[in-house]
Amino acid sequence: MFSWLKGRTPKTTPPAEIPDEAPRLMADGEPSRYVPKDDPQRFAGDPPPLHLVRMRGELVLVEDSTGLLVGPTDRRLAKAGIYISRLRGESYYKTACKRGDFAPGATVRLVPEPDNEHDPKAVRVTEDADRAPTAAYINKGAARRFGRLVSSGDPLRVISLKGTTSGAACDSITVLAGHPDLVAHLLSPRPRGLPRPQQR
Repeated sequence: MFSWLKGRTPKTTPPAEIPDEAPRLMADGEPSRYVPKDDPQRFAGDPPPLHLVRMRGELVLVEDSTGLLVGPTDRRLAKAGIYISRLRGESYYKTACKRGDFAPGATVRLVPEPDNEHDPKAVRVTEDADRAPTAAYINKGAARRFGRLVSSGDPLRVISLKGTTSGAACDSITVLAGHPDLVAHLLSPRPRGLPRPQQR
């Protein structure tokens, strides 16, 4: 999937054209700032045509060709190897959340808990340190998928999209997981000349 990073000359294919369409309107009549869910192959590419940008204290995904935002629950992200989860349980682990570095872009760790008496599919999240205490959990709907990612043995990098630096109270964390090369691409600066990211 990441032949473009393995020393091969990348193929230069023109970006897929986005068909002209009437702008989707939100409830207040304003055009939607999010990518429409019309084309199942919209994020296909090697690498996918997406980047992470800082916006209002967190990292959000933006489509390169349009500057439109990509919602964290967009099902096409998994096809591109991108997995996002809003965490749960931060209020139960306030000390660990405050101690750890969960600032946007910080690397974090996933730890499956097959012996968890409440949910054997549970996956806890910690700061990027050995024997770090639990800070939160992958939400239940995504835990099975994230657990498979960890247990597959494939290279994986997990970063925080939303959270706080060490020493600051943290009540909400969102993480993104993917192949290390893919995550590096998403974190790299957007090429010049692309449309400005839409503001939320």
